[in-house]
Amino acid sequence: MGKVLLFRKDLFDENKISYPDLNWTWDQLFDAAQKLTKPAVDQYGMLLGRGKHESWFWVTFLWSAGGEVMSYDETTDQWRCVFNSDGAVKALDFYTQLSAQKWIDDNDLIRRGYSSKDTAGASTKWNEGKIGMTFAYIDEKLFSTINPDVTGMVPVPLGPEDQDGNRMRGGELNSRMMGMYAGIKHPAVRDAAFEYIWYYDSDEATQIKTRMMVEGGLGRFVNPKYLARYGYQDVIRLTPRGWAKTFEIAVNTGKPEPYGRNSNVAYDMMTLPLQQAEQMLKNGELSDDQATRHEQLKALLDQAVAKANEKMIGILTPRQVQTRRTTAAVVLLLIVVAFALVFRKVIQTFTPPSTAVDGKQVRWGFKKYWSAYLLLIPALLTVLMWHYVPLLRGSVMAFMDYNIMGNSKFTGLDNFGNVLFDVEWWQAVYNSLRYCFLIISLTFLPPVILAILLQEVPKGKLLFRTIFYLPAVITGLVTLLLWKMFYAPSESGALNRVLMHIPAIVYVVGGVVLLISCLMFAKRLYFHESNKAAIGFVLAGLMFGFAIVSLGSPILFPRGESVGQWAVGFVPRLFDTLPEPYQWLSNSNTAMIACVIPMVWAGMGPGCLIYLAALKGIPDDYYEAADLDGAGFVDKILFVVFPILKPLVIINFVGVFIGAWMSSANILALTAGGANTEVAGLKIFYEAFTYLRMGPATAMAWLLGFMMIGFTVYQLRILSRLEFKTTGKK
Repeated sequence: MGKVLLFRKDLFDENKISYPDLNWTWDQLFDAAQKLTKPAVDQYGMLLGRGKHESWFWVTFLWSAGGEVMSYDETTDQWRCVFNSDGAVKALDFYTQLSAQKWIDDNDLIRRGYSSKDTAGASTKWNEGKIGMTFAYIDEKLFSTINPDVTGMVPVPLGPEDQDGNRMRGGELNSRMMGMYAGIKHPAVRDAAFEYIWYYDSDEATQIKTRMMVEGGLGRFVNPKYLARYGYQDVIRLTPRGWAKTFEIAVNTGKPEPYGRNSNVAYDMMTLPLQQAEQMLKNGELSDDQATRHEQLKALLDQAVAKANEKMIGILTPRQVQTRRTTAAVVLLLIVVAFALVFRKVIQTFTPPSTAVDGKQVRWGFKKYWSAYLLLIPALLTVLMWHYVPLLRGSVMAFMDYNIMGNSKFTGLDNFGNVLFDVEWWQAVYNSLRYCFLIISLTFLPPVILAILLQEVPKGKLLFRTIFYLPAVITGLVTLLLWKMFYAPSESGALNRVLMHIPAIVYVVGGVVLLISCLMFAKRLYFHESNKAAIGFVLAGLMFGFAIVSLGSPILFPRGESVGQWAVGFVPRLFDTLPEPYQWLSNSNTAMIACVIPMVWAGMGPGCLIYLAALKGIPDDYYEAADLDGAGFVDKILFVVFPILKPLVIINFVGVFIGAWMSSANILALTAGGANTEVAGLKIFYEAFTYLRMGPATAMAWLLGFMMIGFTVYQLRILSRLEFKTTGKK
């Protein structure tokens, strides 16, 4: 199979653009993408992608610019990444402009790029005629079942001119493949599998396939070479014109994907500079001067190549290896000691005080409590079998270069040492901290506030409770896909459509209101000499107020203005709206919070139920006594409601904190870790199940567990001291 460029003839005709041909260049593709892109109607010139493997879309431009992904060194028998050549810089510059170049549309709105990167709904958009061009594969035997009256096909465009004035193109060369399990033991099974694979692509099988396609009315999509070979000359004239030549060029100019040892790392590493360059362009950090821009992009590629080669080859000096192993040994010792202390603390926490007269504590009491032990045995065995046995067996993988097919090698402390010195791992940990902070700020506290408001609302309690709980009826995946539609990077997205009709003064007023509300709480706490809590409310008010006002920052603080220009235009801008839609999932400034918002929307209703139940248990006498003391609404929340809810709040806080570090499904569904949203849990998932590097993944999991162990102990201590009671009069 070869990679080709598909284009929608109807969109080209509508915009009066000449169809691409065999000599089409990057400049012509860029010009066509500009004319085809109409974000106001959700129409884009080119389909690209985002996520960890976004570089799959870029590699075609890399090869067409004369660059290479990897090179083989025969002297060392090693593959090295080399995607930092001058051709790679040209390809990155072109791809970045195609993805995020700033321009103004007919409605004076700022737009970014001429492509759509939402690959999840790409097929729907393509079928609806909202994508002008896309890369695709063409098969040797069956070209494609696309409608040739609507869709055209040409080779990938020619790249820029080299020093001799020549242009080249480089698409991907791939193939449909079948394989046999290497561990087949029975010779008859092995021979049968081999014979089937051999026959599947034989001349006889190809003839049968060709005949079936012709008889089914799809003969025009078969390669004319096979139509002529098997006697269907009358069908050849029906085949789409130029497709055979397109396939021939695609195969002759195609290159195989990276296939060297550990080459699966290459796509990840190539994606990093793509995302960094796009973010720099959006932030106005990418220079307009060609030479300076070349240096900036070259630096990004050099950094990515260095990381890729370190991961692929893993060449370290003996001193570096010794340093990593020593550090790993110290950390591993700390983990063992920490877990031992935790188990000791758990046993002490849940051991009841002695009640015997002679002071002797009955530890087990099998004779006295044999019936209780009998009831507990099934549960204990289940937990032991499905939790602790897999945990212990899986822990062994942390010390091995584990191969699921067998022949695993013992590596000692190398996995821990490499993880501890892995910058990407610590970046994922930092992203988890950011994610955890947002989860706690936006999904932990709002249900408490909502429960209090629903408790105090004078009328319509049932209606409001139903409204807030309804989102919980929708399954999690549907919720994420729904919000992914809301996050569309144009005004067609529901969220952008709302925000783009709100003037800046609303954001300012909203931020000020939140700040004043927090200051009111801080004032009452300071009056009662709760200074630390008061400072916390002041900081929270500043943070939330800044977050709300920052939504209007593109209006109030445009880039490139002096202080004087900003001061003159500040007041009129208060009544302006957003100059461009937010790129929610592709901008690293908004992507993380965009992953959290669906959880707020879906989780507030169910989250507030437990607090509503607890509020029912507060006697009316407390409120009456507070009224007699002259307490206001804020005082009742601070000194009546919160002290009673405090144990429940703390338990939920610890649970939410630990759960935030473990959750990553919503990030996988929305951004796949792109735009600097790869958290620790997602990093472990990719290492284990995408790259099958079980050893490093297990080491990461142990380190993550070590970080969480203190909070687990704290949660267990709270649970051991709780007394559960019914509410109301029961």
